[in-house]
Amino acid sequence: MAPLDEEPVPTAEQIAEEIEQRRRMGAPLTGLVLSGGGARGAYEAGVIRYIRDELPPRIRQHVRMEIICGTSVGAINACFLAANAHQPDLQGRTMTQVWETLRIEDVYKVTWRILARLPGFLLGSRGRGQIDDVVAPGRLGGLLNTAPLEQLVRRGLRWHNIGRNLQTGDLNALAVNATHLASGKTHTFVQRKGGGLPPWSTDPQVEARAVTIGPQHALASAAIPWIFPAVDIDGDVYCDGGLKLNTPISPALRLGADRILVIGLSHEGEVNPDLQPAFNVDQYPSAAYLLGKILNALLLDKTAYDLNRLERFNAILDAGRKAFGESFADALGDAITPLRGSPYRKVRTLMISPQEDIAKAANRHARLGSVSARAGGVIGPLIRRIADAGDEEAPGDLLSYLLFDGEYGAELVRMGMQDADAHREKLIDFFRV
Repeated sequence: MAPLDEEPVPTAEQIAEEIEQRRRMGAPLTGLVLSGGGARGAYEAGVIRYIRDELPPRIRQHVRMEIICGTSVGAINACFLAANAHQPDLQGRTMTQVWETLRIEDVYKVTWRILARLPGFLLGSRGRGQIDDVVAPGRLGGLLNTAPLEQLVRRGLRWHNIGRNLQTGDLNALAVNATHLASGKTHTFVQRKGGGLPPWSTDPQVEARAVTIGPQHALASAAIPWIFPAVDIDGDVYCDGGLKLNTPISPALRLGADRILVIGLSHEGEVNPDLQPAFNVDQYPSAAYLLGKILNALLLDKTAYDLNRLERFNAILDAGRKAFGESFADALGDAITPLRGSPYRKVRTLMISPQEDIAKAANRHARLGSVSARAGGVIGPLIRRIADAGDEEAPGDLLSYLLFDGEYGAELVRMGMQDADAHREKLIDFFRV
């Protein structure tokens, strides 16, 4: 038998035929879409843990995640899952273990030196905006020194396994999104079986690039503006992909997903204006509160519209087939493909998102002395001060992005597992085939 590295690489035509053959046999390609949200990413690990460990064995054998797409922290989680696609039974447990043992110092550093130079950073007097001289090469600007995160991402994932899993068929495609600062466009970095790109979106604000995905792509996707340093990739500067495409449903569709599981990181109240508090002049909120709300507006997933639109397309296809027969889909495809690069097809979706406000959980943990004690140094008192800046809930949004603490992560894992359990019957039905 020839070594794995010498196996022939399938052509794009062979891959397309393989996908169609699977569809004809009733084996749909499953896409997993992971949203962004900093430390909220522990919630995604909890949902994955439930799917991998708690569904009935007869269902677990059908749980495939062949197309994995992520943005921001979802990109890091996506790369982890892709690198471990060959051992699905360990994905959930290993992923949650990382989040439950994480310390803030494993992600970023805050020193008195950084705080003393904060005014210069905010006013741009540091040229490229770098606040700390020891920021890792290829990282630009940012309020926090994330050298520990870079080391964790580079050394904590077996990046070469992504290519191997694509070759062996344990994975079909991986995609992560980042925002290209010079143009403001979303660049979707794609690595898929056989290489290259399928027909892509005609949206001028989205550009796909076929690459070998590595730590720099995940770090670029997770570079929260102002807070984490931007990332230099081949001379182009990138920051968080969640600015314009936080929940990457479209890439999953372009890569061939027939059913899509979306894991969101926003509670309904965070995007429902009827549930938001009102402020008057006498109640003007703190800076920490405002920064948290700005990050919510920029980064939290906005999936409702995309999913509703997808359901409308499904309804159009069903109604057309009912009225005109199976030829309707082919005729529609012939008309649409030249306009958008690919035909419409019916796609099944399921979304799991927090039933409880994650920001409240962050605030609870930030007020615990144990979190401050573990953080130590400047970070512990700073987090406690942010938590105490306002009423009981005010700074929770900001903290929910920055509280990379194992105790907080463990609660989000439990939340993810509980919410997945609330969708148990839907998950069983979703993965039945």
